[in-house]
Formats: sequence, structure tokens, C-alpha cells
Amino acid sequence: MAEQRDGRKHKGRTAVDWRKKYERLEANIPGIIFSMTRHPDGSSSFSYVSKDSLELIGLLPEALTNDAGLFLRLIHPADREGYDHALHHNSGTFSPWRMELRLVINGLVRWYDFMARPEPDWDGAVCWHGLILDITARKEAEKLQIRTTSLLDGIFAQNPYPIWIADRFGNLVQMNRACRAILQRFEAGADGGYNILRDSRIREQGYLSMIRSVFDGGSAVDFRLQLEEPDGSGQEGGLPSVFEVTVAPVRDEQGMVTNVIVMYNDITERLRAEADLRLTQYCIDHAGLSIFSIGEPDGRVVAANHHACASLGYSREELTSLTVFDIDPTFTQDSWLQHRRRMRASRGGIIETTHRRKDGTLFPVKVLITILEFEGKSYSFSLAVDLSDQRGSDARPDKTAGGGS
Repeated sequence: MAEQRDGRKHKGRTAVDWRKKYERLEANIPGIIFSMTRHPDGSSSFSYVSKDSLELIGLLPEALTNDAGLFLRLIHPADREGYDHALHHNSGTFSPWRMELRLVINGLVRWYDFMARPEPDWDGAVCWHGLILDITARKEAEKLQIRTTSLLDGIFAQNPYPIWIADRFGNLVQMNRACRAILQRFEAGADGGYNILRDSRIREQGYLSMIRSVFDGGSAVDFRLQLEEPDGSGQEGGLPSVFEVTVAPVRDEQGMVTNVIVMYNDITERLRAEADLRLTQYCIDHAGLSIFSIGEPDGRVVAANHHACASLGYSREELTSLTVFDIDPTFTQDSWLQHRRRMRASRGGIIETTHRRKDGTLFPVKVLITILEFEGKSYSFSLAVDLSDQRGSDARPDKTAGGGS
């Protein structure tokens, strides 16, 4: 008898211990533990709901065990048919059930992950034992990730600059529309698809080690790459195309380079325009006559070429600090304003006047004045020719017309 009493006490203590362990386990599971029965007539009831139901879905466990319809009324209308179908199907197959379901809690839509395993009951019912987890934060993060990815894909695809992506070995894996025509030119002669680390042009022009440093974990690099067309076509005069190339690493969470982004910017036309501009400026600077840019309305010397500086005996810095009144003694303030009104009305003209050098000596000049409009602004340019040789060193102009720079 004593042994029986001791056995019953031991079993009682064991049951209590298991109950406490289960309660601790339940308290640390971040979700709702439930047991639900689907009856032969299609109705459902909860035999057990853990206490987290109040926090996660706003209903007390007692309310749910008294009326399972309270839970059904929380299901989002768009998900109710799928819920009923899955429950009915899995009740017949006795296969584990898992689905993501939206519930409307106090007017707000939240996402939940339902997982349960069925077992048959004695009266033909099916009992489900499972877990409900709130996954709203995860779904919002997924939605944000999708939006972000869609935005980045749109930026990548619609970017007007050619961009392509290489894997960690340098192979082309993706490119945007703008890159297709450009990359076809780079791919010419490449065996087995384009690989930036095997591009002979990059190696020959000395950029291979720079690009390898990006793949090896370095930072982004920029360089200018010349591209000569294999068939001799391309830029006018047979000149090579020139690209500004940026190669930038893409890193994972551990900082390892997984991909490389390559961006091309064809600057051939820009370089040509810059070269043309430099040539134009060189021709102006070294022209055999004096060229001035005159500011309105104060008559400042905005710019002057070498000949203008030499003819007047000033440095460029000195000359551009003066006005027409310093170099043309025939002008007064009033005559200058009248002169500029005439020039603007006729968009320029030719006059003869006198210029004064830095040392005070005078010499006759003929001046061609041109008024130009560019991007909404007015510009005045004067081209002056020394007439001393034609009239003799001491000659004076026949008429001044108030001056003329």
C-alpha cells in the first residue's frame, strides 16, 4: 500500500512538472497555440486557445472557446474562401496545413501565419492542433523590399546612361536598354560573351589592375577608355570613341564583393566640342588684329586677345580692369551711350576712332562692332585694326563719330 501511495505521488509530481514545463514553453512561444475541431456538419469550435490571443487578435481565449464564429468574422473577406477551401481539403487528406491569412483587427489589416496538423476524432470530426504567428512586420518589410526593388529596377532599366552588371568573375549578367548598343561594340571580338577582365582594350590601355582591385574588395574607380571600331567605322576622321567608365563594387552583408556595376558615358562629342572650343579660343587669342569683348552698359573690357594687349601695351589682367574710356579718348559718357544705342539698333557697325596706349600715345583704328544675342543675353564684340601704316605714324582719323570700341 505504501509503495502504491509513493507511486501515485511520483506520478502526480511528474504531471505537475510537465504541466509547468508546458506552461513555460507556451509562455515563450510568440504566437497563439490552439486546438480547433471541424465537425462533420462543417462547423468549427475551439477546445483550447492560449492567452496570447488577446494581444495578437484582440479576443480573449474564453471568448473564442465559447464562439468560434468570432474568429471567422475577423478573416479578411478576400481570404475567407481560400481559408474554407484549405481547411476542407486538408481535413480530407489529413495533411499538414499552412497558409498566410489576413485578419481585420480593430479596422486594421494584419497578416498571420497559420500552421496546424490534423488528426481524426472519434465521431468523424477532425481536430487541428496548431500555431498562429503575427507576420505583419515581415509582410510590410517584404512589401517595402518589393517596392524598393521595383524602383531600383526602374531606375536601372530607364537610366539614359549605359549600365551593366558583372558577376564576381567579371562576366556580363545584366544590362539596361541604353547599354545594348554600346556593349555590342565592346563585345566585338570577344569569345563566349563579354567579360570586362578579359577585355584586350582595358589591358592594353593599362586599366586592368585598377579594375581587378574593385573585384578584390576595393572602392569604385573611374577612367577614360578609348574604343576603336574594328571595321574602321565610328567617329569622323577615324578618331576613336572615348568613354568615361565607372566600375563600382556591390557588397553583401559581410562586405564581400558579389557583383560589380559598370557605367559608361560616351564623352566623344563633348571632347570634340571642347577641342573645337579650345581651337576657337586659340584662334581668337592669336589673331593678327585686336579683339575685345565689351560689357554693357558700363563699357568694361570683359576680355581681350593677345594682339589687343600688345597693341595697347597692357597685360591681360590690366586691360580687363579698364573701360573703353581708358583706351578711347574720343568717348564721353553721353557719346558712349548714344553710340551703343545706335549699335544695338543696327546690330553693329564699322567706325573709325582713336586708341590710346598705356604710355599715352595715340593711333588710329578701324573697329568692326558686332552685337550678338545668346541664350537671352546680349554680347558686344569689337575687332580693331591699326590704321597707322595706312595713314602714317602721325596721322589722325578723318572722323571719329564719338569713338568706337
